Amino acid sequence: MGKRFLLTLISLFVFAGSAFAYGYPRWFTMPITVYMPKQEESVIVTNAFKNWQKGTKSSVRFMFRYSKNLASISNINVIYVNHVLGDKPYKVSHSMAQLGGCRGCGNRFYNNADIYISTVGEDGVAYTPEKLEAIAMQAIGRVIGLRLNNNASSVMYLNSTFTETSVTQDAYDAVIDLYKPSHARH
Repeated sequence: MGKRFLLTLISLFVFAGSAFAYGYPRWFTMPITVYMPKQEESVIVTNAFKNWQKGTKSSVRFMFRYSKNLASISNINVIYVNHVLGDKPYKVSHSMAQLGGCRGCGNRFYNNADIYISTVGEDGVAYTPEKLEAIAMQAIGRVIGLRLNNNASSVMYLNSTFTETSVTQDAYDAVIDLYKPSHARH
């Protein structure tokens, strides 16, 4: 744990100059490691992560870990629950790291995150694979730093019925702005 912390600290100082050109908060390094429990739903959720990677032309990349022993050192932990999570079928919780001493500078990076994904609807019936993948798509968008919006055709639609299973153009643009602001979109 100490070596990992020291390596992270050194990386933060080495790359600090270039980091301030980006929007915040975001993940500092790629690939983002994801602990995926060995459950039936994981095939579907892993596919959603892969859709984000492919749909953003690898602007965000993921590396999967399936051993429970690696959950504590993964950036993102996926957790399935069999109950409703408030007004959304998922919940994302991040912890942040502050780069430098300026709290108002917008220089925060995600340290790690948990994604809680409900496997059942309000009626107690299990989600279809398509619905579960659409839910995971929006949850992953949130965990990489995207905001919900009012575009009804967006994967990040605020009042989503969760039908979108691919990265929409607005989500792609948001990822490029967040992770590669100095690069032209193509």
